[in-house]
Amino acid sequence: MFQTDKTQYKFKTYRSDASPFFFFIDIFPLDLKMFETSHSLALAKHIKNNPIMPLPMRIDRVFNGESSVLIRPNSPVSFPLNESIVAIINPIPFLQLGIEKLLFFTEIRSHQELLRSLKPQKVKEWWENTRYLYGNLRQIEEDFSAFLKAYLYTIIKAEINEEDITGAAIEYCEIVNNICKERMLKNKILVEIKDSQESVKLYREKKTKNREKLNIVKKMEYHPELIDIEVFNFSDIRFPNKNDFNNNIIKNHESYVAKYIPLLLYDDLQECMIQNISLLEKNVTELLNPSFLLENNVIILLHSEKIEDNDLNKYNWLSDLSEVNIQGVLNSITQIIIP
Repeated sequence: MFQTDKTQYKFKTYRSDASPFFFFIDIFPLDLKMFETSHSLALAKHIKNNPIMPLPMRIDRVFNGESSVLIRPNSPVSFPLNESIVAIINPIPFLQLGIEKLLFFTEIRSHQELLRSLKPQKVKEWWENTRYLYGNLRQIEEDFSAFLKAYLYTIIKAEINEEDITGAAIEYCEIVNNICKERMLKNKILVEIKDSQESVKLYREKKTKNREKLNIVKKMEYHPELIDIEVFNFSDIRFPNKNDFNNNIIKNHESYVAKYIPLLLYDDLQECMIQNISLLEKNVTELLNPSFLLENNVIILLHSEKIEDNDLNKYNWLSDLSEVNIQGVLNSITQIIIP
């Protein structure tokens, strides 16, 4: 993935790669033993208890100042916890924490790989090139919403009802794992470009034969497919409102087609969930407290009898995300690495 030239000053990327990514809610703090230098350890301590995790880590795009596509639900993400309370994800605080973690990891990795620190101008270029992009990824948007709803249904519900958080965490990880597993077993993903729809494979299967000692061993190899994605750049109209996504404004807006590997999204997230389940069963690591997300307004609790459509529309993800404070995160990084 990375260049090996001694004069390397940025990460190698591919122009055709749309670089889509999203954020999910993790359940464990960062393991500080993974960070060996004083530079990386100081940064890791700051984000240790931040549960919003980017996937994949688009550190290459952030560092280089190049665009990536943020996968976002096309409607507010909410779930009823009981007859009177509805939990809802608050997009701006959610994304603020997620981007904080992404930028901190970018500083850690760029220092390790390139011996260079983030340049604020490049980070701002990345964000300006990214926040107006929208990728036509309806199935992945639906799955992303399901991941977040699973957290509300299990862990937040247990927190509110004062139930067993560990059991709820296992259920959460199993739900996410099963969504990923089902998607990969079906080996299908929907591609939508303009008015056309096509179901394509996530990966190709190839039977191989290898000699191991005196035996011929047959194996099945899985090769991820590069899939088309339609990308809209809404910088000229400052991002359309939610209603415009269902009318001719979107259909007639200029777009371009890039590539991505959807299998990696599901495979990486499934691997994380399987690891989490193993740690939960061993009971060797303390869980992150879900109250952190409630106290920081990342998750809002509303009385269901008072909710109107306009109340939910306040938590719409389809905007230019101008309220996300990139400079504040950069200031935090600077204060840590230059005390």
